[in-house]
Amino acid sequence: MSRIAASAGVSVGLVQHYYASKDVLLADAYDRTLQVQQGRIETLVASEEQARGRIEHMVLGALTQFLPLDHDRRDETILFDHFSSVALRQPSLLEAWQRTDDVLLARLREAVVNAEECGEAREGVDPDDEARRLLAVTRGLARTLLLRDDAHEVARVRRVLAQECASTFPNPCRQYGS
Repeated sequence: MSRIAASAGVSVGLVQHYYASKDVLLADAYDRTLQVQQGRIETLVASEEQARGRIEHMVLGALTQFLPLDHDRRDETILFDHFSSVALRQPSLLEAWQRTDDVLLARLREAVVNAEECGEAREGVDPDDEARRLLAVTRGLARTLLLRDDAHEVARVRRVLAQECASTFPNPCRQYGS
């Protein structure tokens, strides 16, 4: 709470005045951070759609938003990790985490289904399994970067995530020929 107060330029007491508990503050920070992150993803996907980009590139760009590649995304990753840890002990926070997880998985699943329709997806791919795999790999890579933040590791993580996406979407798009 002290870090949040300091970053806002106010006292801890003032922050506590507006939030009934640390969990309520954490939930609010989580929701607000998700909105910012989703805004970045929506902008990226809209740009790729307008350019008739590959679904592979849309998914890779979206998943990259979960990696701590700059100061803001590093803070987001730390917040998400902390939120998931606290959610293990707080049923209401766990429900919020699970709802968010379900939304992310549904969006990834939809991307895989769309890729099946246009021919980009690997033949015989299970959209639910692929969505789960891509999200799990991304979360693991994000945690790796938190703990091993150097240029070589950043390059490696970017490469691994690109390879994971390429393995899901190895074929050209029949609709746009990309």
